[in-house]
Amino acid sequence: MILREPEDGARLLIPQPSHALLSGQIMAAWGAPGFARPEPAAEVILAAGQHDIAWMPWEAAPTLDARTALPHAFTAIGPATHAPMWARGVEMARAAWGLWPALLVSRHGTLIYTRYANPERDTEADKAAAARYLAEQEPMQRDWAARLGAPPELVDRNAALVAVADALSLALCFGRPEMAGEAPMEDGSRRKLALKRLAAGRWSLDPWPFRQERLTLRCEAIRIPAGTRWTEEEAMRRDLRDAPRTALAETLTPG
Repeated sequence: MILREPEDGARLLIPQPSHALLSGQIMAAWGAPGFARPEPAAEVILAAGQHDIAWMPWEAAPTLDARTALPHAFTAIGPATHAPMWARGVEMARAAWGLWPALLVSRHGTLIYTRYANPERDTEADKAAAARYLAEQEPMQRDWAARLGAPPELVDRNAALVAVADALSLALCFGRPEMAGEAPMEDGSRRKLALKRLAAGRWSLDPWPFRQERLTLRCEAIRIPAGTRWTEEEAMRRDLRDAPRTALAETLTPG
């Protein structure tokens, strides 16, 4: 779950799969001249939109963070918890949609447990869980790519597209423009995306990677009063189920 800083007296809680919905919309609109494009498009767009499938059971019954008296932010949960979840998510993707989405969900997990590993924070159990995920997933990734007839450069490019869609979505959900990520280009290079907040719900982006001149991304978020805190997990879960939902809409225009 993403915990957005309070604004206008309310805090927005954005479930991981809801944030991933924005990623799918980003990928569906991607492909201005000079930018790498998803191929096969339907499968890569699906993978971007479902890359957080592993979190669906957790979001249905989130755990209480005793330090904050709020649901755990996904960044506060270690690999000992979410690496086994991620592996199950890969298998769910393979069973439901086939090899390309499963391969890209699996590769996104690899990115999480390599580039975004936090040795100073991670416990020994976290490190062991991450290492187990990598050891189990990498042979499957090679096998699935071979069965798809997908050369490494194509797999890498599609994985990078899912990664930048995820990063840009997270930047918008957190309201932290520095998280926007790097866009893979058609020539194999990467370009840093510069995201700038113009007003509430309005952003500029440079360079502009989308086919249309304006893009509005939408998902649903849970709205709670800014000062809400819980001491009991079941009460929190009940309150979140009954809490009002609000439409989160973020509009991007060229920088």
